[in-house]
This record gives sequence, C-alpha cells and structure tokens, in this order.
Amino acid sequence: MLMEEIKRYIVEMPEMAGLFLIVGKIVGAVAIFPGTPLTLLAGATLGTFWGSVVSVIGNTLGATAAFLIARFLLKDYVQNKFLSKYKNIENYEKRFLQKGSATVIMLRLIPLFPFNVLNYLLGVTKVSTKDYILGTFIGIIPGTIAFVYFGEALKMLSFFHIASAMIGIAALTFIGKYYDKNYNKNY
Repeated sequence: MLMEEIKRYIVEMPEMAGLFLIVGKIVGAVAIFPGTPLTLLAGATLGTFWGSVVSVIGNTLGATAAFLIARFLLKDYVQNKFLSKYKNIENYEKRFLQKGSATVIMLRLIPLFPFNVLNYLLGVTKVSTKDYILGTFIGIIPGTIAFVYFGEALKMLSFFHIASAMIGIAALTFIGKYYDKNYNKNY
C-alpha cells in the first residue's frame, strides 16, 4: 500500500521527488551516509536522464557542503579523525597546487577513497574551492550516470540493461585506475 502511494506521488509530482533526492543527497554527504542507494533510487524513479541530473546536482552540493564544513569548521577534527586513516591523500598535495581540478576529477573517477570521506579529506588539503567544485562536478558525472542507469535497469529487471550497467561501472573503475597509474609517473 505504501509503495503504491509513493509510486503515485512520484508520477504526479516528479519535481518534488527530484527535490527530495537532492536534499537527501546533501544531508547524506554531510552526514557521511552512502549515496549509492539514493542514486539507484533516482534512476528507478526518474529514469537515467533526470535521475542523473538530480544526482549530479545533489552530489555536487552535498560534497561542497562537506568540503566547506571540513575547511572552515572541522579542520582539526577531520585531520585527526580521517587523515590518519587515509595518509596517501597527502601524496596529492603537489598536484592540487599545480592541477587542482584535474586531480580532483581523477580522484572522483578512481575509487581510492570513499566518496563522502573524500569530501572531508579534500577540505583539509591545499586544493582551491573553485578547483574542488569544478573537479567534483565533472569527475562524478560518468559514475553517477552509470549508477543511475543501474538503478533504472534494476527497475526494468532486464538482464541486458543490468549487465550493461555493471560493465560500465567496471570500465570506469578500470579507466580510473589506469589513469592514476599513468598520471603518477609525472609526480
């Protein structure tokens, strides 16, 4: 009964569903909750195009909020709590100064750090706010589209679409790791 009401609500008011997902992604990013369930839900409820638009907006705004919180409010806490667990983020400091946006794009493409933890970690690095926001926005687009498509494929229960989405996600991971390996030669 509840699921039928939710479906009806989404069909009648998709804008509100999109707004709910954006707010959920912002809150989730700040609270360090996994965003994948909402990304899959965006695909299942809004389809690949609108689900991707909503997810990229929500993820970018949430990531930016967490970044700014780390930079201006919780710098010492983040350095003590997370930096000790993810010391290899310090290896990217030189890159942040020379190629900030490109480095953030690379980190977003490569699953070296959990997405929401990376938001806070980058807040205590030397990357500029502008490079962070631009790099995050561009860097999350491919993965977001792949996961939103996966959410839509799960709704369709189509083996072909589910397999295609999984291949896309695996390809992005491979490409990201390949890029990181080759990019590291320059530093």
